[in-house]
Amino acid sequence: MTYQGARARPLDGEEKRYFSVSKVRLSSAGSVTHVLWSEINPASNGDVGPPVVVPVAEVVEAIHGGAHVAAIFLPPHAHLPECAFEVIERWDGSQTIDLVKRAGITPNGVANIQNLATLAQDPPPREVRAYTPRARVKKTYAVSQVALDEDGRVTDVRWGSVNTVKNVWAGPEVIAPVADVVAALQAGDRVFALFPSVHGHLPDRQFAQADYDGGRQTIVLVGPAAYEREIHDMDRIG
Repeated sequence: MTYQGARARPLDGEEKRYFSVSKVRLSSAGSVTHVLWSEINPASNGDVGPPVVVPVAEVVEAIHGGAHVAAIFLPPHAHLPECAFEVIERWDGSQTIDLVKRAGITPNGVANIQNLATLAQDPPPREVRAYTPRARVKKTYAVSQVALDEDGRVTDVRWGSVNTVKNVWAGPEVIAPVADVVAALQAGDRVFALFPSVHGHLPDRQFAQADYDGGRQTIVLVGPAAYEREIHDMDRIG
């Protein structure tokens, strides 16, 4: 990928951080989309801060960064032992989380994601992005493809984080709901649009958050209209 952006220091390692998840929100297909989690101080076994709701992309990022993320079961499943999460890939190439499969004491012999308490289906108006590495460095993302609704608003993206020192992807691109991009922007991260060209995808304009009917959120390009540099000029998710 050809990318030109501000240089950033590498993120601090997360090998010794611990998080607990007590509630999850599932999609209609049964995949985790959001969690209620908190960071744990391994020395005191207490919460570092209050639990917050975050998109599953935050948990995926933490696990990829070396953090240990475990499920805490609430009544009526409080008797179940702690179980760790792992990252899994869905059919569309996006990533979510599931419990590491092991023998348990539930009737079917395996603790599963349905044993966790359920978050309300309607998320708060503005959820808190809680996975903030210590001395957090603002991240840079790039969007190579978009999916649009009938009104031309972005609903999903194919995106990834960018190593601005080497001008390469910092990891594999994934398909994610636009809510994940909104969360990144609210956290202060920069998100660029990649436009197709004869030399591959080229970064140009930045995204910003936009609100529309019913308190819903999407993303729009910053600045005045530009020839062949609008959202409808970007590649679409197939």
